[in-house]
Amino acid sequence: MSQPASGNPLAAIEPWNLVADGYAETTMLVFQRFAEQAIAAVGLQTGDTVLDVACGPGTLGLIAAETASKVHGIDFSESMLAIFKQKMAQAGHNHIELHCGDAQALPYAGATFDAAFSLFGLMFFPDRSKGFAEIHRTLKPGGRIAITSWAPMDQSPAMTTMFGALRAINPDLPQPQRSVTTLENPEVFQREMETAGFKNIEIRPLTQGFPVTTVPEFWDFMVKGSAPLVMMKMKLGEELWREKEKIALGYLEDVLTGKQGELTSNAWLGVGVK
Repeated sequence: MSQPASGNPLAAIEPWNLVADGYAETTMLVFQRFAEQAIAAVGLQTGDTVLDVACGPGTLGLIAAETASKVHGIDFSESMLAIFKQKMAQAGHNHIELHCGDAQALPYAGATFDAAFSLFGLMFFPDRSKGFAEIHRTLKPGGRIAITSWAPMDQSPAMTTMFGALRAINPDLPQPQRSVTTLENPEVFQREMETAGFKNIEIRPLTQGFPVTTVPEFWDFMVKGSAPLVMMKMKLGEELWREKEKIALGYLEDVLTGKQGELTSNAWLGVGVK
């Protein structure tokens, strides 16, 4: 697949199709905590109709379905949606409807939803303004929105640790820089929500932990659930990947010794009302 217009490879479908199984096994478990906080922030009520944008394997939608009367999930990854469908069947939910498509042009009528969410999804859109505008259009008057996005990497020990392992593999990787133009900047987050027409906006900090038991288990957990790492593994090939993996594990042994428990990652939660 060609690189998206935004220049961000994570705005393309391929990485998410490749990582879907591992993501559902690992990252989804951690993201459930973020999902619970997002749902609580909008005060989801029995009978609400919910939109889950970039729904992935159902991290948030499955939890919302415990309260909402109807959940609509949309994602551009067929592989992610296939996992969501499996989990729907296992949970016995028959009031979730899934759609594969572009969330920058939602296939729903205006004023349809009581609440809308995007868990670490809208942040990757090639045109975030369209994403926000489409959510605003499809919310009922008084409808609530909750969007999560990562905070700067240097505020998240889990992410800085993993990036350190990547630089051990490839020292040519540039150090990550804070972006003043993305949703990791809370002022941009606030402004883009305001521009879309939302009111009563709050940008709140969230902190969650990624489990650290042993170094190999931490590495395996992160590789399985990380689209960039899955893409790197595929590009290098199995033999070269195994060589590079030894370097990464050596780096992690040095930095994680004595740090069993959790490494935290920080995010922003943007909430507002139409």
